[in-house]
Amino acid sequence: MNTFKASLIAIVTSLGLNVAAEAQSYSPEAIASLRYMIEEEKLAGDVYRSFGNLYPTIRPFQNIPRSEDTHVAALVGQAKAIGLDVGDLTSLAAGQYQNPSLQSLFGTLVAQGSASSFAALTVGKNIEILDIADLTAARSFVPSGSPLYSVYGNLMNASNNHLNAFNNWLAMTPAPPVPEPETYVMMLTGIGIIGAVVRRRRKSGD
Repeated sequence: MNTFKASLIAIVTSLGLNVAAEAQSYSPEAIASLRYMIEEEKLAGDVYRSFGNLYPTIRPFQNIPRSEDTHVAALVGQAKAIGLDVGDLTSLAAGQYQNPSLQSLFGTLVAQGSASSFAALTVGKNIEILDIADLTAARSFVPSGSPLYSVYGNLMNASNNHLNAFNNWLAMTPAPPVPEPETYVMMLTGIGIIGAVVRRRRKSGD
């Protein structure tokens, strides 16, 4: 029995060391990007659910939030696989974020989309454009053979499908009499944060 216990302890210890080693294989920039993307995917789902309540007949706002939930779960799974604690993110209520820029962005997007169904669909389109850009940036921080690299690629494909859905609905939805401004602010927010990570990465490499 003592020999069995010793062997079991050795196996558990070895597994723990392997997890730690895997966690160390990702750079601080990769970890920061992973945390950011978890919140960005959550934001997409939260915004779409808000619009789903306002526009119950628009199918993307009924279907895509569930897809966003799977995106969050996939990224949280990757965090757990490398021993990264993201409990501070997964415990947040709908519409709540650790990242202050995303917190501000959520209120802005919901307000913009509340103006009309066309505005809401435009917000959805721009969220997916932003998501694809940020996933591409986050993917650049991880090894191409890593599981996280593959997950990011899968999420990019799904976001492209979501983008097509929003574009299709926009083509069928009458625009309001007064053109509403595009939500470029959110693109600047996301790209700005990822860009800051890139600049820190380049600076550390100098």
